Amino acid sequence: MLSRSRARIGLTAVAVIGAVGFIGCRTSAPEFSPAALESARVQLMLPLPGDPAALYRLRVPTAGGLRMAILTSGTAGRLTISESMGSAISVTVWTGAGGGFFYDMREGCRLETADLSRVLGIGAMPLPQAVLLLAGRLPAAVGDTVSATDEGHLLIRGEGWAADVRVASEPWRVTAVREVGKDPGWNIGLGNHTGSVPGSVRLKTSNRRWAELELIRLEWRDGGELPALPVLPWCAVDEGP
Repeated sequence: MLSRSRARIGLTAVAVIGAVGFIGCRTSAPEFSPAALESARVQLMLPLPGDPAALYRLRVPTAGGLRMAILTSGTAGRLTISESMGSAISVTVWTGAGGGFFYDMREGCRLETADLSRVLGIGAMPLPQAVLLLAGRLPAAVGDTVSATDEGHLLIRGEGWAADVRVASEPWRVTAVREVGKDPGWNIGLGNHTGSVPGSVRLKTSNRRWAELELIRLEWRDGGELPALPVLPWCAVDEGP
């Protein structure tokens, strides 16, 4: 169990420098050799010690004091955004079959979606890969490919998305992820690591919106049932299946 009892404001210098450097100019020499990157790939794709359950402080341009909770069981999970006093704003659901739903608790309706577009504005990264990233692994699931780049980074390609991943060593950990194939794309800076698990995360979307996460608590569960979902109609802007 990993717990953070004191709030941190913003990102540490490590995360900020990592995010800025990732977006800025590249040096001519690669950051890591192919052999080192293969070691990073192996270490950062090890199985998780259990099903992650995590709680974060969430800050976005329009609001602070929000909470984001992640609860998983195998390849399925729930991501809940709540107000500080506990009232749920939204619930995002994904299943082992690759599908997903977004429950808008304020509007009392649901949409069909399988990514983070409705929650954090990052629409290309599937939810299972995002959970792996927050749990201290490469955001690569079964079927995704991981290869080395000339810059000494790792390139992950999945169905409908791709990302350039910057890593650091001792221990191996992910410090930045940048969408490739779109200009501008989204990017993620990660810092305050405990081992490979990031304690602070800053996300910037392609339209320059941002969100900050600060880890409060992370636990490893051994499966179990997920909370029942509310029965809501389809939102008016979505025709449903």
